[in-house]
Amino acid sequence: MAKVSYKNLYRLFIAEFAFGLHFAVPILTLFYAAKGLSFTQIMWLESFFLMGMMLFEIPTGIFGDKIGRKWSMVFGSLLFVISWIPFFLADKNFNLYAMSFFLSGIGMSFYSGSEEAFIYDELKTYGQEKKMQKYFGYYVAVGTFATAISSLAGGFLAIHQNMASFLLLFKLSVFGEVASFFILLTLKEPMLSEIGRKKEHAEEKSFALFGNGLKLLRDNPNLRRIALLSIFSTPFVYILIYAFQPYFKTAHVPNIWFGIATFLAYMLSMASTIFAHKIEKWFGIEKGMLIVTFVPAILWILMAIIFNPIFAVISYILHFGISRARDPIFSDYQNRHIESYNRATVLSTISLLGSMFYIVMRPIFGHLIDINLSLGFIAIAAVIIIGSLVFRIKEKHIVKFEPYDL
Repeated sequence: MAKVSYKNLYRLFIAEFAFGLHFAVPILTLFYAAKGLSFTQIMWLESFFLMGMMLFEIPTGIFGDKIGRKWSMVFGSLLFVISWIPFFLADKNFNLYAMSFFLSGIGMSFYSGSEEAFIYDELKTYGQEKKMQKYFGYYVAVGTFATAISSLAGGFLAIHQNMASFLLLFKLSVFGEVASFFILLTLKEPMLSEIGRKKEHAEEKSFALFGNGLKLLRDNPNLRRIALLSIFSTPFVYILIYAFQPYFKTAHVPNIWFGIATFLAYMLSMASTIFAHKIEKWFGIEKGMLIVTFVPAILWILMAIIFNPIFAVISYILHFGISRARDPIFSDYQNRHIESYNRATVLSTISLLGSMFYIVMRPIFGHLIDINLSLGFIAIAAVIIIGSLVFRIKEKHIVKFEPYDL
């Protein structure tokens, strides 16, 4: 067995830290509202982001398997930087904001699956793939920590919540993404990826990888159930990122707490992703999955009925922090059922299915929140609870399903 070296992963983690410097998180909704956008329109922007992901998810997943995980992430990072151009030109032009989000979605599609595949294959090179939950948790935690400290800084820089301070925060975020791009260029391709080992599947036609991915989801009921639970029990964190600001305003939370609460939420999120691999050890698979799927739904319900400023801050911190614990767990459970040669493609296929669901749901929830904040929050909780019950998984679903013929 090769001597274990994590230098490649450390470079990836540093790139993720730079990419995670999102200074504007505490004021996103306030910024768009000042530009005249409703919450429904903001959710439509998020749907345009998902449309970009959805349309390019499979081609970029194939790109990651055929050309390499590294270059897939590099191209994605470049597109993120380019997407800022229409954003800063938009002013109050919804179409330009939509273009910016769409380009960002394409950039994310290059990332989607490739970063997971990169980490898993890098670990597998050294026979350490059983540490996937742990190291993917570290990866998510690094980006989360970057967002936490940049959000804290952003909250203080924009404490007066005026347009000049809002724009400053977005400009600072650009520097982080540019730095991330150059760091990603220093990565080395994992030996077990398609480009890294040039295995016999390298000559396989590209879209055969996609076909095999669909076939795997069709023939492997365990992977299919895990993927469906991941999609339909999602805690809708990206809605929470926007919704907590009008929720804070309704609960009369002081401006200074927008940044502080976001910092604490991301710090708890970082801790939850680092220790996510212990949830299975502490509670077992079935109880652990109930915790990571049901707790966010309960918090959505409580936020719908309680508008006390202290509770608002505490509930947002707990909600966001706990919701991210599921990411390393689902990543590990899915990767156990996927082979290395088309890992990025299969993960992108799952992400594509999720994007189709979220594209529909985000504007619907946005419209409900525009009508009534509590109504929107209750609707979100209901969807999570139904998804968690219908696709509930047990230990038998985690074991690799045999046989299935690719």
